[in-house]
Amino acid sequence: MKKIILLVACSISLVIANAQDKMYKKLQTLYIAAQYEEAKAEIEKVMANPKAIDKAETWLWRTRIYAEIYFSEPLRKLNPGCGNIAFESFKKYEALESNYKMLANPELSAWRWRPLDLIYVTSFNLGRSFFEEKKWDSSYNTFMKSVYMGDVIVKNNLRENGAKIDTVSVLYAAYAAQNGKMEAEATALYEKFADCKIGGKDFKDAYMYILLYASKTKDKAKFNKYIAIAKEVYPNDDAWDDYEMEFITNTTTVEERIAYYDKEDAAGTLTARKYMLFGQSFSEATKGEEAEKLDSLTKVRYDKKAVEAFKKAYQKDNKLGIAAYNAGLLYYNEFVEYDDRISNNRRALQQLNSNKPVVKDPKKKAVADAEFKKQTDAIKKLNSDLEKPILETLDSCVVWLEIAYNNLKNGNMEDRTTLNCIKNSVKWLANAFMYKREKVKGKDTKAYDAYDAKYNEYDKLYEKY
Repeated sequence: MKKIILLVACSISLVIANAQDKMYKKLQTLYIAAQYEEAKAEIEKVMANPKAIDKAETWLWRTRIYAEIYFSEPLRKLNPGCGNIAFESFKKYEALESNYKMLANPELSAWRWRPLDLIYVTSFNLGRSFFEEKKWDSSYNTFMKSVYMGDVIVKNNLRENGAKIDTVSVLYAAYAAQNGKMEAEATALYEKFADCKIGGKDFKDAYMYILLYASKTKDKAKFNKYIAIAKEVYPNDDAWDDYEMEFITNTTTVEERIAYYDKEDAAGTLTARKYMLFGQSFSEATKGEEAEKLDSLTKVRYDKKAVEAFKKAYQKDNKLGIAAYNAGLLYYNEFVEYDDRISNNRRALQQLNSNKPVVKDPKKKAVADAEFKKQTDAIKKLNSDLEKPILETLDSCVVWLEIAYNNLKNGNMEDRTTLNCIKNSVKWLANAFMYKREKVKGKDTKAYDAYDAKYNEYDKLYEKY
C-alpha cells in the first residue's frame, strides 16, 4: 500500500513541477487522485478563462479528463456525450499542437498517450455493441473515433509494431458503413487498405467495393487509381477485367466502346477475357429498352462486332468454349432472322396470289398481269437475294457451334450453364443440318445423305442431354 502511495506522490510532484501555468495545478491534483467528476467541473472553470481557450494544454487536460469519464462505465452513464467531448477536445488540442509535444512528454511515464488509448478502446467496444445490435449508424460513428485514434497511434508507432494501418477498427467501421448503405463512407475506409497496398484474400473484397462504387458514381480518376493498385496487388486475378469492363460500360456509349475496342484490338492489348467481355457488351446493346431506339442496321452492326469479339476471345484462348458458343448463338439468331424474312416474303407472295384480281377485259388484263408480275418478281428477288447470306450465316453458325460443342462436351455436366450451352448447341446444329438437307432435297443425293446423317447425329445428342 505504501508503495502505491509513493508512486502517486512522485507522479504528483513530477506533474506539478512540469506545470506550464498555475491555472492547471488544482486540475492536475484532482486528475491524479482520480476525482474525475471534480476534475470535470474544474476544467470547465478553466475554460471560462479567455486566456485558456487558445492553449493546447487546456484542451489536452479536457481530453484527459473526459477520456477517463468515457472509459468508466458508471461515469459514462452519468455523463452522456462525454465520448464526443473527449474526441473533439483531442482534435482541438491536435490542431494547436500538431507535434503532440506535451502528449508525448517522456517524463509523464504511463500518462503520455493514455487518453488516446481510452478513447480508442472505449469507442471500439461500444461500436461493437452497436454492431451486434445492427445499429449501423451508431456503430459506424462510434467506430470512427477508434479509426481516428488508431491513425494517430499508427502514425506515431505507439504499438511499436510498424503497422501501416489499424486494421481492426478500420474494417469494423467499413463493415458498419457498408451494412448501413453508407457507400461513400465505406469506400473511403476501404481505400485506406488499398492506399497501403495491403493484399491477401481477406482484403480483395475491399478493392472490389471501391471499384464498384467508382463505377456506380462514374468517378474515372478514382477507378483508374484503384484498378491499377488492384492489378499490382493481385496480379494473377482476371476478375479486374470484369470490373474494368463494367466501368467502361457505365461511362461510355456503345460507339465509344467500339472505338476503344478497335484501338485496343489494333494494339494487341486485349486478353481473351476482355474480348469476351466486349462481346457481351456489344451483344447486350441490342437488347432492352434502349435497344428499341436503334435502327435495324445499327443492331446488325453491334451484333457483328460482338461476333468478332467472341471469335477473337476463342482464338486467344481455345479453352473458352463459351466464347465459341456465343459466336454460334449470334450466327444462329441471324440465320433465324433471315429465315423469318424469307417466310414473310413467301406469305406475302401467297397473299398476292390469293388476291389476284380477275380481269376479263383483254386490254386491262395485260396491264393487270404486268403489274402483278412486277409485284411478285420484286418479292421473289428479295428471297433470291437472301439465299446467299442465309447459307453463309448458317455455315458460320455450324462451324462455331461445333467448336463450342466439342469444347464443352467434356466439361462439368453438373454446371447448369455448361449443360444448357451443350443442349442448345446440338439442338441448333440439328436444325441447321435439317435446313441444309431440305435445301438440296431432290437436287443432290450425296449432299442430302451427308446432311441427313449430321442431322440425325445431333438430334440423338439432344435426346442424350
